[in-house]
Order: sequence, then C-alpha cells, then structure tokens
Amino acid sequence: MQTAPLDTWQTAERDLGEGRRDDARAAYLALSDNPAFAALAQLRLSLIASADGRGRDAVAHALAAGQAHIEDPDIIEMVCKRLLTLGEAQAAVALARAPAVSLSKRPGPLAQLGRTMIDYTQPQAALRALRTARSRGWDSARIRCFIGIAEHQLGNDDAAEGELEAALEGGGDFPRAARALSSLRKQTPERNHVEALRASIARLGDTHADVAQLYYALFKELDDLDDTEAAWQALDTGMRLRRAQVHYDGAAEQALFDHLQRLKVEPGTHTESEGPMPVFVVGLPRSGTALLERFLAGHDRIANAGELRDVVYQMRWMCDAPGGPNLDLALAQRADAITDWAELGERYLDHTRWRATRADGNAPACYLDTQSANFLNLGYIVRALPNARIVHMIRDPMDTCFSNLKELFASASPHTYDQEEMADHYKRYRQLMAHWTAMFPGRIHQVRYADLVNEPEGTTRALLEHLGLPWQAGIDDVASLRAQGRWRRYEEHLAPLRQRLGSYAYSARS
Repeated sequence: MQTAPLDTWQTAERDLGEGRRDDARAAYLALSDNPAFAALAQLRLSLIASADGRGRDAVAHALAAGQAHIEDPDIIEMVCKRLLTLGEAQAAVALARAPAVSLSKRPGPLAQLGRTMIDYTQPQAALRALRTARSRGWDSARIRCFIGIAEHQLGNDDAAEGELEAALEGGGDFPRAARALSSLRKQTPERNHVEALRASIARLGDTHADVAQLYYALFKELDDLDDTEAAWQALDTGMRLRRAQVHYDGAAEQALFDHLQRLKVEPGTHTESEGPMPVFVVGLPRSGTALLERFLAGHDRIANAGELRDVVYQMRWMCDAPGGPNLDLALAQRADAITDWAELGERYLDHTRWRATRADGNAPACYLDTQSANFLNLGYIVRALPNARIVHMIRDPMDTCFSNLKELFASASPHTYDQEEMADHYKRYRQLMAHWTAMFPGRIHQVRYADLVNEPEGTTRALLEHLGLPWQAGIDDVASLRAQGRWRRYEEHLAPLRQRLGSYAYSARS
C-alpha cells in the first residue's frame, strides 16, 4: 500500500475509534477514489451515515463499496453483509459472484460469506461460496451444516438431510444443525434423534445460548412420535429460555397498530412501469402462506420471489431513516410525510423484479412476495402499487397461534414465546386486517386455510380470477397438506392462550 494513503487510513481509523466521526468521515472520503482503499472506505462511510441517521447516504456508500474493485474475500463478505443489511440484495448477490470468490484459495472467508448469504435467505449464492470453500479443503461440520440449510432453502431436502447428518456425526453439539435436521421430515419410532437431542441438552445445559434450539427440535420429534406430554415439556422449556433472550414491548407494538389504524389512506392512481407485478401474500406466519405459495408457484405465469423485506427497506430510503427490515412506530410516523408514493412503488419494483424468474423459462405475469408481516404495510402498499394484488391467508385462530408458539424464529416475532403475548398480537393483527379490509373494499382477497385444504380447486380458481390469471390444471395437486386442529393435542396446556384470545379464539372471518 502507498504510504500516504495508508497514513490517511490509519488516521481515519483512529479518529473513528476515538469518536471523532466528522474527522474520520473526511479522511475516508479522501480515500474513496483510491483503488486500494475504496471498498473499505465506502464501507466505513456507510456505517457512519447510519450512525448519523442518514439512511440514503448509508445505502449510497454501501452500493459504492460493492462496485469497487475487491480482491480480498474477507472484504467481499463484509460488503455483502452491509448491502444485505440495507436491503440491497441484488447488489450483494452480484458481488458474491465476483471472480475473487471463486478464485480464492482461503476457505475461511468463503465459509463466512456462505453463512451470511444463508442468514439473508440467498441459498444459491451461499452454495457457490460454501462449495468453493469445501473444494479448498475446508470440510468441517459447520460447512456441512450450512450447505444442508442452503439445500433445504432450495427445497432439496434429501441432499439437506445428508449434509446435516454428516454435520452431527460423532455426537457433536451443533444446535442449529440438529434443529434443521429435525424439521426436514416426520420422525418415526424407527428413525429419530430424540436420544441424541436429550444427550446434547444434558451436555450443554440450559444456560447455553443455543440450547433453546435443541428444545424446539426435541418438541418437534416427540410431537411426531405422539409423545405429547414430553413434547409439551420440551416446548414449554424452549419457550421460556427463548423469551429470556428476546426483547418484546407489547405497549410499543400497540402504539404502532393504533397509529396504522388512524391512517387516512387514498389508494394510488398512478401507473407503474411495465413488467411483472407483485402479489403480496399476507397474514400471520404459519397461517398457511407456505401452502398457498406451493399452489400458486405451480402456475406457469407466476414466479415465487419468496419472503421479501423490500417494502420496509424502501420506506426507510424514502424517509431517510436507517434501520432494520421491520416496521416500527418511528418509521411509520416519518412515513406520514411521504408524498411521492409512485417513487416508493418504483423503488420496490426495481429492487424485487430481478427475482421474478422461473426455472422453466416462462415469462411470469406476476411474482409472489410472501413476507407475511406485510399485513402491517398494506396502507403503504395500496398507495405505492395500485396494480399489485393482495391475498390474505386466514387459518383457525388457535391453530395459527399454536403454530407460531412451536416455531423458533431467527430474529422476528418476539411475541411468539409467551401464550398471552401471542394472543395479544393475534388480536391486534385481526383488528388491523378488519380495518384494511373495510378501507380497501375488493382489494384484499381472503383465502381460508380450511377451504384451500378441503376445496383446493374452487379456492384456487377464485384466487386466480382475482389475480387476473386463467385456471391451470394441476396446480391444486399439492401433496402433504398441513393438518388442521393440531392444537387440540395440547388443549389443556394452551388454556392461557385460549382464555386471553377470548372471542377471537372462535372466529377468523375477517
């Protein structure tokens, strides 16, 4: 490295470490055009912009870092992670394909890049990095675990199972691999991991940061084996341990829902740019959205883009408000000042249409955004995207809530580890959806889980009509439909949930 730029870099790092952000920013800007320092300097500038509350600058600097010439896979991983954190997934995936990744002789950074891509649900990019790391001689349990998770995200469960089994060979304690393995299929008396899970729990102890994952895996396997009493004890312990790890503020959530229900919304009337249009599938997690996704993805004019976070990320850009992928009250309040809803819509389309592809090569008319939490954002979606379709998936309240309670979520849904908190969230969701449905008559098409299971053809025909698509034979032929009424196996233990739900436990009509 040249001496003068290196001195500037070291000065900038010292200034940043000692809290002199303005001085550090000036030094990093001086390095932003230097090929040897550009990527790291832009990365630092992005972080400083976020700390200063300048969301648009944070994105601009991260994109500039991604466009710089980078040969170091460690830096590629850091920039990819930053881009993903800011909602710039397409740029991150493009950077992960850089020649420096496939040509790298160092497996460690490649493995970390693969893990980052998995954490942000980019399994194809993850597999490229992880397989390259393996070919460079790094064939560890961790690599096998992450390859297995990536294969599962791609729907290759047989390959996933082999990798995850290999990750756990020798009786090692790897909670993430164990939980992923348990989820792949229904366990049987002849083939299960119950004793291995119990042994791992005993070795790690309840104070271990990841042991809750083992309890959730143990619940799943014991539930499969119909040992419901032992299963509940595992789930109850897992919920208690996980609740102690997450922050959930019910009052803050109520304030957000109250704000949304006070919005005066006029649906947009502008015309979006040409191209496939999004179909937003909303509801609560575990309400049947994945099942509906499988039905619709079989239609040759529909692409499945997955659970996208782009509505909130683009709202943050519009509001110049850095932050995470979930709507909060501060962002909702700032969004009240948005005037150019067409720009928000176009930014969403620009950031998501690249995902509207099909393996069979057919050109889709629309693509699915199955981020269920977009039910919060419907007031923004109808203003920004007048031609987008909205589908609300509804399932039995107790089934929905229980399905959430028995799922360990990576970072979202902190209300799902306590029965009463889950009930309160469910009631807020129902009230908000009733509000949107009344405000936007005819705009939200409701699909009931029971109807999809019991009358798949009629239900999908009505839905396709709402989407403006023709019926296609065979799309209603989906095997292994999810069972209904599973919560009744644990009815006695779920009394606090049912009592807190009150009348909401019996009806899901809106």
